[in-house]
Amino acid sequence: MHHGMNFVSKVAVATAITAILAFSASAKGKDASVQHPNLTTTLNVMDPLTIGGQTLRPGTYTVKATDANVSFVQNGKTVAQVNVEWKDATNKSQSSNLLADSGNVKEIHFGGQSRYVVIE
Repeated sequence: MHHGMNFVSKVAVATAITAILAFSASAKGKDASVQHPNLTTTLNVMDPLTIGGQTLRPGTYTVKATDANVSFVQNGKTVAQVNVEWKDATNKSQSSNLLADSGNVKEIHFGGQSRYVVIE
């Protein structure tokens, strides 16, 4: 009887390990639906910038990022919203900031996060 329960325990453990390995592999696959946290930060724009064809004038914005897009809100009004793609950095960003090229916003990094968004 003792041997039978030992065999069942080994089968249960092997099945559990196989299930965990299968889950880990699928979570890393390109087809896996990766959920990103909703992030909100405040950014100061010093010079006029363009994001997705929309102009950001100098001022303070609340930036809200979801799984699919990012919005710039000023005085309770959404002034710009664009689709984004999430990327993983090797290190966490020390502060929230924008990366712009020739006045066009290309990336938004969030303080304390290793994930950032790329403007599509």
